[in-house]
Amino acid sequence: MVAADVPQSIPTGVPEAAATAGLNSLKAVGIGVPLLYSLTFFAAPLVFLVVLGFWLVEDFQVVPALSLDNYLDIAEHMFAKSNYALAIAQSLWVALTTAFFAVLVCYPMVLAIVYVAPRSRHRLLLMLAVAPFWSSYVLRLFSWQILLANKGIVNSGLAWAGFENLQFKLLYTQIATRIGLIHYLAPILIVVLYVTVANIDRHLIQAARDLGATRWQAFRRVILPMSRTGLLVSTSFAAIVSFGDVLSGALLGGGAGASVLGSVPLFSNMIMSEYASSTNLPRTAALAMILVLVMVLMLAGGAALAERTKVDAG
Repeated sequence: MVAADVPQSIPTGVPEAAATAGLNSLKAVGIGVPLLYSLTFFAAPLVFLVVLGFWLVEDFQVVPALSLDNYLDIAEHMFAKSNYALAIAQSLWVALTTAFFAVLVCYPMVLAIVYVAPRSRHRLLLMLAVAPFWSSYVLRLFSWQILLANKGIVNSGLAWAGFENLQFKLLYTQIATRIGLIHYLAPILIVVLYVTVANIDRHLIQAARDLGATRWQAFRRVILPMSRTGLLVSTSFAAIVSFGDVLSGALLGGGAGASVLGSVPLFSNMIMSEYASSTNLPRTAALAMILVLVMVLMLAGGAALAERTKVDAG
């Protein structure tokens, strides 16, 4: 037999090791790029904001220091003069009610997409629901200004229909602020809730119906409990975004608006107004850190509720 005819064993260790190394490199890149992005555009500015809050302004110039003067001054005016505490409470009221109404609008829409519309139309309906997110947020707010103005499309339409006496003052109210926020949040909430509801096992719903449950009972005992985590996540996200939003409150709500707490500006708009009037960057940074702290507490509370819901469901 010729030596060339003798079968040779093919070493496989080297190619497998190379493939594993290549896969690990791809994983490192996949994790490293988002991490670098987060550090550059989120963590670094946040750290700078924390540091800036301890600096001072002397002779109209920002001076690096390590002082609590800004926070002490804010604490002095927390319940007097500027009344930051009431502004924070006003923002929380708007944020929580906006989150409630946003979920109240989006959840039935998702249920209709999942359980009423044909499965072949789900993708199209989701694209239509998300379509507003592709346009500019500011442009959408200006569109709502045209709709909600005293002589805007809503009131003009009512007058044209013969309801001249039925005129609404909507612009520069907290109602308008909530409308703008819900329009902004709806595409995101619909996607989150769709993922939650679409993954509910339909066999469980069918089993409930087979056991004599009505549609309402099947919804109350199967669909609603199994979508509770998604509802909590959506509500927390909507509340946090609404609490920190500036544009909707400024362009549609006028920065304030009457509510159960009175006509008090939103905390985010108060921060913007104080910076515009004083240009005191360190003090504005300290106020912004208080806003961030409240948002972190809201996030922690939402996460704790979601985790508790998972444990109860398990």
